[in-house]
This record gives sequence, structure tokens and C-alpha cells, in this order.
Amino acid sequence: MIALTATAIGIATAPMRNIFSMVLVGLLICGSYICAALFGPTSIIDLAVAIVFYNISLLACLAGLHLIGRARKKTRLV
Repeated sequence: MIALTATAIGIATAPMRNIFSMVLVGLLICGSYICAALFGPTSIIDLAVAIVFYNISLLACLAGLHLIGRARKKTRLV
């Protein structure tokens, strides 16, 4: 569930193409982990999984947006 949530957040953040928003969301993930650690038992592996899946989905979406942009440029020139 943590991996799916982090993936969905990464997919929602990628189209913004704003570094500030990407870093802010990463900090919010860390902040929510700290709150969860204060109120209940949690593992550092949960935080690592969330950050890894967030970064993977963010990079995949940004690469996809880049490829779509390149394809559009090629079709406009023809």
C-alpha cells in the first residue's frame, strides 16, 4: 500500500515539472513518516520503500513526458 501511494504521488507530481514541488512532496513524505513514527510503531523500511517508489515513478513519468515532447517536435517539422 505504501508503494502504491508513493507511486501515485509521483505520477501526480511529475506533470508539474517544477523542482520545488518535487522536493516539497519528498519532504512531505518524510514528514508524514515522522508523524507516523511518533504515534505508532513503524519501520525505516517503510520510509525507504516510499522514497524509492516515489523516485522511480517520478523519473518514469518525466522520461515519458520527455519522449512525448520529442515525438511531437518530430511530427511538427514534417
